[in-house]
Amino acid sequence: MVNKLLLFLFLISPLLSNSQQYVDLLNISYYKSGDTNFTNSSKSTSISIFDSKITLPIVLNEKTALITGFDFNIKKLQLFPNSNFSNLYYTRLKLGFATDHSDKWIGTYVLLPILSSDYKNISSDDIYLGGIAVWTYKKRKNFNYKFGLYTGNEAFGFYITPLVGIYYISPNSGFEISALIPGLFDVNFGVSNKTRLGIDYKGNSETFKIQNDKALTTYLENNSLEFSSYLQNNSLDKNLLLRLKIGYSTNSYDVYAVDDKINLSITPFKFGNNRTKLNSELDYSAFLKVEAIYRFPISSK
Repeated sequence: MVNKLLLFLFLISPLLSNSQQYVDLLNISYYKSGDTNFTNSSKSTSISIFDSKITLPIVLNEKTALITGFDFNIKKLQLFPNSNFSNLYYTRLKLGFATDHSDKWIGTYVLLPILSSDYKNISSDDIYLGGIAVWTYKKRKNFNYKFGLYTGNEAFGFYITPLVGIYYISPNSGFEISALIPGLFDVNFGVSNKTRLGIDYKGNSETFKIQNDKALTTYLENNSLEFSSYLQNNSLDKNLLLRLKIGYSTNSYDVYAVDDKINLSITPFKFGNNRTKLNSELDYSAFLKVEAIYRFPISSK
């Protein structure tokens, strides 16, 4: 009974785990870029990001479980050449549930209230509301399909993101692939009992309200893509995964006037996007990232 409850509870979701074999209860990482140049300028900046994710599931019964937790990250960079470094804070609560619709279909539904700004004079203007729904079709015990929708409001307006993905792990667990496009993609394989090599991709999309001279006049929209290769080891503890990542990232930290919005965003398209960007483009940059994950294994029996 316990294994059945846990297996049901921790099914694939971008907010929980990308597989049916485990759930990541805690994920902490630190990201540091190399020099990142402003386009058409001799000036550059660096980007540092501290990121943490916590998931706290609560089993209600054999078919239903609550999903709770929160994400928190801090980004530090210069938004303009010669400007001071800005600190951008992002806090997202997770509250929802997972339910077993049938032997083949599982649904995960989560509300995502977000507080996102430079945290100066925090008000209701810094709060957004989003939500995600993901349906998993279990083709086989080691292979499934995923379909979903992520939607909500941001500083620029309303957005909708369709989701599609897969999960597969080989019978000997030597090869694993998990994806939920457009945001997540990971392929890894074992080189020993304690070590795995992998490549992954992560898409970030978020907005932050920014105070200027104690007035809310601008917001920042971040759309960045991270491509990396990584080395993973769990020698310290079988459930504690330590990763060292080296990669390359696009950098889109665009500043707009607070009332400069679009009509609608359906990823990857923006309709009525006649906004005027107030800062310079940032070039691509290399980055180094260290990550610690506490992973709870689940029996597949």
